Amino acid sequence: MIEGLYIHIPFCANKCPYCDFVSFVSEPSKEYLELLKRELELYKDLPFDLKTVYLGGGTPSLYPTKLWREFFKDLDTRGVKEITMECNPESYKREDFEGLLELGINRLSFGVQSFLEKNLRFLGRWHSPKEGIRAILEAKSAGFENLSIDLIYGLPGQTIHDLKEELKVIKDLPITHLSAYLLTPYEDTLFGRLWQKGELKLPSDEQIEEMFLFLSEELSSMGFEHYEISNFAKEGYRCAHNLLYWSHKEFLGLGVSAWSFINKKRFGNYRNLEKYRRAVLQGEKPIEMEESLEGEELLKDYLFVALRTRDGVPKEVLPNIPDHIREFFLEEGDRVRLSKRGWLLINEILLELWDEVANH
Repeated sequence: MIEGLYIHIPFCANKCPYCDFVSFVSEPSKEYLELLKRELELYKDLPFDLKTVYLGGGTPSLYPTKLWREFFKDLDTRGVKEITMECNPESYKREDFEGLLELGINRLSFGVQSFLEKNLRFLGRWHSPKEGIRAILEAKSAGFENLSIDLIYGLPGQTIHDLKEELKVIKDLPITHLSAYLLTPYEDTLFGRLWQKGELKLPSDEQIEEMFLFLSEELSSMGFEHYEISNFAKEGYRCAHNLLYWSHKEFLGLGVSAWSFINKKRFGNYRNLEKYRRAVLQGEKPIEMEESLEGEELLKDYLFVALRTRDGVPKEVLPNIPDHIREFFLEEGDRVRLSKRGWLLINEILLELWDEVANH
């Protein structure tokens, strides 16, 4: 049963130097919204029990709200509990937020990334710290109760003092959720190319660990539960859509490069916009890659997503944790999860668990 719908909007005003998502510097295409509807029609025979919709990108907020009104007119969202839109702080004003709320969008995720001017300039963001604050406050005054922000840490030269300055601002904002992402120099990004050449100096592993644990402790003291490696939520405000991913529930992804998980299969759409467009117009599912998951591979996939969360997995899923990594696991009732230090080493721990799964 498909419980989540992810919709990828690939258009951006500029390409951030750290971003490895499929996005194009272009005016948002009205035709693209029609293609999304046609793609959804190709899956109408599948069983749906939609609980969440997530508009990600790219920059969904490049579209004027009147176009979103037309789009949602044809989308059946009855019974959907959470509809999220990713927004850039400079995109919308209060009247736009009011319009989004009328459409049924009830959760906004702002790509703030930082409240410090020097960090925003380094990250290639166009908004100012004041614009980030303004957008959050205007969305709140428009009636939004569920507001999330993204924060990027692990920047060159960043210190704990810098993070304290970020948290001073965050403490006074009406946000219910925060995603803190470690700056990662992905291969196909400007930062990735600079890092490969030795022209981008990132913090050491010890400094990253210090920042990670600092953010976890400080945000916890501010009432945020650290419920996934990179995510923090006030009580009752965990991201329901992402929880579908992490608990192996079925979801459908629409749009260029979007991924889906249905019937124990992960499949991804064309990353090329013209190939995607051509397939949809021909009435074909625009699938470029597909992987069937059975047995050991399905278990590995589940552990890969579920161990990212504070809820972890049922004990019977991991009956034999190797002794040399047991110190990184915590048992709570009938479940087992990674500790915070375990989260810091999750990739290495998963490799050890793959060996354990393969041998049993």
